[in-house]
Amino acid sequence: MKTYIISPSELSYVCDYCTYLGKNYNLYPGRISAGILQTLDGIEKNHFLGDVKKINNSIKAGEVIDPYNITFYSKILKDNKNRPFRIKGKGDAIIIFKDKTYGIIDYKTSKFKQRDGKDYDKELKEKIKEYIPQLHCYSLLYSNLETDEKFLAEKSMAKTTETIATSVQNKIKKIRKISIKDISLLGLVFIYPEEALKTNNITVKFTHQFEEVKFDIKNFMKFLTKYLDMLHSKNFPEPTYNCGTCNYIFEVDRLINKK
Repeated sequence: MKTYIISPSELSYVCDYCTYLGKNYNLYPGRISAGILQTLDGIEKNHFLGDVKKINNSIKAGEVIDPYNITFYSKILKDNKNRPFRIKGKGDAIIIFKDKTYGIIDYKTSKFKQRDGKDYDKELKEKIKEYIPQLHCYSLLYSNLETDEKFLAEKSMAKTTETIATSVQNKIKKIRKISIKDISLLGLVFIYPEEALKTNNITVKFTHQFEEVKFDIKNFMKFLTKYLDMLHSKNFPEPTYNCGTCNYIFEVDRLINKK
């Protein structure tokens, strides 16, 4: 049975049709990565490192750490139908609480409050709902990190036997520092530019809002099992009409058939 490798980010705003093509036929739509967004992500992550109270005073005492900004794999896990899968990803932040429990935090640059007469409360609730699977997927990843040296060597980007061995040992050291258990909090930090400040340089003031997410691994496993049902199916899912890629395919097909 195929062992699917799942990225936490693919579990939000899912288009079954596009996902099925990608996972089973390696056909993915082209995407453009904006470097400025990666720079902003790095600034946001660095800002909140350290005392968790920088995120929100209501959160219990703890320290926010960076899970190295590198990709990790989980061990082989099983869904509710005993089918194997792995998780591959890199999260934004881990919290080490003083009570020896842990938290997972994800940063989102997004509108989260009333602006120009528009209330984003409804949109925010929808976004939180969409991001819940991501957070739970990260919780599974960091509590089940793969430490098998042979597997890590196969995934290493190093070129020689010596450098591969070194990279594997370095990764195992990192894994020991960020492996978690006893998760007590999942949360989203929404960040958005508030205003430009009058200085000699271009300075933008950002504000943020913390939203706690209920940790419910049982419901997440139901969600993930349904997701794997779709991937393992022999039948193509129906295209999604609110998916930009699907709509592009529909339009191309319409133009071709029109001719």
